Amino acid sequence: MLVLTAVGIAAAANAKILRVSNVSGSSAPYTTIAAAHDAASTGDTIMVDISPKAYDGTTLTKKVVLIGAGYWLVDNGILSEGASSAMVGEIKTYAEGTTICGIDFTGAGNNNVIIYGSKTVVKRCRVQNVHIASGVSNCVIHQNFIGNVVGDSYEESSYHQITNNIFRKGNFRNIDNSYIAYNTFALNKVTIFSSKDNTFEKNLWKSHDEESSCTFNDNYEGDNLFPTVTDYKGIDSDVYNNNLTMDIRNKYGAFAGDSPYVLSGVPAGPVIQDMIVPTTVELGSKLNVTIKVGVQQ
Repeated sequence: MLVLTAVGIAAAANAKILRVSNVSGSSAPYTTIAAAHDAASTGDTIMVDISPKAYDGTTLTKKVVLIGAGYWLVDNGILSEGASSAMVGEIKTYAEGTTICGIDFTGAGNNNVIIYGSKTVVKRCRVQNVHIASGVSNCVIHQNFIGNVVGDSYEESSYHQITNNIFRKGNFRNIDNSYIAYNTFALNKVTIFSSKDNTFEKNLWKSHDEESSCTFNDNYEGDNLFPTVTDYKGIDSDVYNNNLTMDIRNKYGAFAGDSPYVLSGVPAGPVIQDMIVPTTVELGSKLNVTIKVGVQQ
């Protein structure tokens, strides 16, 4: 079995990495995210191992980095066998500047991220809905396979960057003054409800609501050119490549721009791509292990 190491976000000086695994026999010191969070300090990284068993969701009250290995790792050939993600239930985050990366929220109970702290980053996750609470600002929603982004109805949530995501639905509600660009939408029509002063540009969609207070700059619209979204790999690459010419693919949608969508949401950093371990070794001899390492941008 291949092993993926996802320590992709550099921790601050003196910060700790706390490893979580719910796999029986694992050497990880924590079996739940909540336990690792209780032991963590501001700036620490909580690394969640891939597992066939879902992790319970939790509430994050400290500024930490919560990081998994991505999703659909077997389907996309990143791992040859075994568990394909770290499935996690609903996460609520209250601390300003928290980062959530490489987590699969769609296979475990409630599959949402609920943000109560400004400057939160949700990146390279598979998630149904990102809910941004009233008064929260300056969040980054980037490179995710996602359902919707919604805010509360009684006070604006504003100044967010929502970029390079693949949206299975694409409803925006109570999101103001935000930059929404380089996204690919699967819904027949992108719904923009009670959202004002947003800028939409370089998106790829079939159609969208005409919201007079929003600005629409150079988006690409059309039924026949739209890529198919599948249930396992995200974008059907054959349909995507056949239906969209190179100039459209390079200019519009999730795979365009300076920081395009990353297949399977694998976090940036070193990746153990292959490992060869001898099944037997003579008593007193060295155990020679061969590891192939790559770097995910």
